[in-house]
Amino acid sequence: MNPKTLLIRTLINKLVRGTAGFLVLLLAVAAFFSPQALYAQITIAQISDAHIGEQHSPHSKENLKRAVDMINRRHPDAVILSGDIGEGPDNWQIAKQILKGLNAPLYIAPGNHDVHSHDVDRYRSVFGKDYYRFQVKGVTFLVIDSQLLGNFDNFEAHSPQPLPPETEEESRKMLDWLKNQKKGGDGDRDADDRGGKGHGIVIGIQHIPDFRDGNFPPDTKPYWVVNDPYRSHEMDILHKLGLRHMLVGHWHNSRVFEHDGITWHVAPATSWLPWGGELGFAMHTISKDGDVKTEFVPLGTQP
Repeated sequence: MNPKTLLIRTLINKLVRGTAGFLVLLLAVAAFFSPQALYAQITIAQISDAHIGEQHSPHSKENLKRAVDMINRRHPDAVILSGDIGEGPDNWQIAKQILKGLNAPLYIAPGNHDVHSHDVDRYRSVFGKDYYRFQVKGVTFLVIDSQLLGNFDNFEAHSPQPLPPETEEESRKMLDWLKNQKKGGDGDRDADDRGGKGHGIVIGIQHIPDFRDGNFPPDTKPYWVVNDPYRSHEMDILHKLGLRHMLVGHWHNSRVFEHDGITWHVAPATSWLPWGGELGFAMHTISKDGDVKTEFVPLGTQP
């Protein structure tokens, strides 16, 4: 029987019988249904940069399958894929078939190999919304499309490139949506979103970090981070939401660093390593007070 249903039945029985412990039980019920009681410690697995079909990662399919198997043995509450799923729709379908093997619910954020400055509708036709919210055990996660926060089409560009007018409009819509999350969103929650309206623990997810980690990445081109004016607009909203942790990817290198009041948890890639490190995935443990502890799991490591 559901614990809340059992508690309610016990309360009714004691009320009918008029027992002396009714007041104590009533106080216990109030604590049980309080907003804080919704927040239990949870574990989130994060896969990033699978790059199915990318020339630098000939073993990407096998690596993603291994990550799925290893994650299933850890029994997380949910799994996040933070972008760069595969090189085009055919490879997306291969990735989706592999990811069906996950035992936990999967939530996807697009990467810059999935959404470019002109084709967000192509992604949406396959995966659905590119920005949205969901909840796990009372913790709210905001999935953001970082490719609507800049033009990352040209890897060699040495200054930030403008977005086309139609994508600039999509960017404005997304930032308006993000602002609205303070008030509880706009009704776009999924079936797992049963918490309070815009209150409690909020964690962000997107592909591209907003800042560098000191001198990393060693390549200083604007391709590697969200740049102004989009960065300033996003950070202003994230601060107003009280957000303290972002789960990101893009660098193919596992890192955790703090910048501008937010801790950035960068998951490693499962595909290939441009700057060394180890292929793998991240396991995040989120406590009742919203702290996030991150463990990086190499693909060669057994649970």
